Amino acid sequence: LIMSHFRSGWAVWSWLVCWSASLQAQPLQRFEYNRPAMGTQFRLVLYAENEPTAATAAEAAFNKVATLNAALSDYLPESELSQLSATAGKGQWVSVSDDLWKILVRSKQIAKASGSAFDPSIGSLSKLWRQAFRDKAFPPAKLVAEAKATVNFRAIHLRKRDQAVQLDIAGIQLDLGGIAKGYTADVLLELLEQQGIRHALVDAGGDLSLGAPPPDRPAWQVACRQRNDKGQVVDQLLPLSERGIATSGDQYRFMEHKGKRYSHIIDPRSGYGITSRRQVTVIAPDGMTADALASALSIVHYRKAKKILRKFKAGARILQGDPGQEQQWEFHFPAAAGRN
Repeated sequence: LIMSHFRSGWAVWSWLVCWSASLQAQPLQRFEYNRPAMGTQFRLVLYAENEPTAATAAEAAFNKVATLNAALSDYLPESELSQLSATAGKGQWVSVSDDLWKILVRSKQIAKASGSAFDPSIGSLSKLWRQAFRDKAFPPAKLVAEAKATVNFRAIHLRKRDQAVQLDIAGIQLDLGGIAKGYTADVLLELLEQQGIRHALVDAGGDLSLGAPPPDRPAWQVACRQRNDKGQVVDQLLPLSERGIATSGDQYRFMEHKGKRYSHIIDPRSGYGITSRRQVTVIAPDGMTADALASALSIVHYRKAKKILRKFKAGARILQGDPGQEQQWEFHFPAAAGRN
């Protein structure tokens, strides 16, 4: 009787386990959502059990984008970033949010490694050149020199014990345009994971943060430009997951002046847009690092790129030259899948 009861209980328990497993094994469906934000288009591709689950997660993600933009934008005078810039040269230590702190820490690391080719204190130059592009008028050298005088990442001091920041030079204006979208993509991916959605991709206007791949595939397929054996520049599909990837280039935004083509990508060291036509794709452990490195490697000499990439465990492909005459360099590319 005891054995019979045991077998009966075992059968019921086994049935419950199988029933529970069958519920968990529901096939995941693909969902895609788009919304403009941060001056670009955000796209979420995610896999969930049903549309309500996916829609709830996507709405939470887009709400987070709005929150981050309100804090990190240099366009908004009331943003946390703008309020911090307003304290420049006043000797104040300002406690900042976790988001701003993380971005400034990584920004200073990449600024130092790149010799200021990437510099979060570039705001004065950024605003000058934005206006120049809007007006389609090359700015006077005097204005460029005045703006450049306020660019110095070493004047951004970080105090870890209370997560505070001090800006030493009066007139410094912070601009996180070269790193904020990549960071935001990382945050959204983490937010989706917290809601049980691991198979996801966040595209922040070309800055991608990749989670676990689609459930029926070994990896995401990400298009990247490359020069093939025939010398043609074509798209290559890279299998990647749990990484960040970003591309920077001057194909569409530039200004011509006295026979020279100046990119919208500003070299903080000279104060002017770069004049060499270049497209850089970086694969890194996270979207924030990929975003910032893509900006830095658009400026530094390709020989320095290898050292910078090694420091941040990243890989890159650089295409440089006029269409049809591009040279190509690759460093640790493509990097192995998996976050560090």
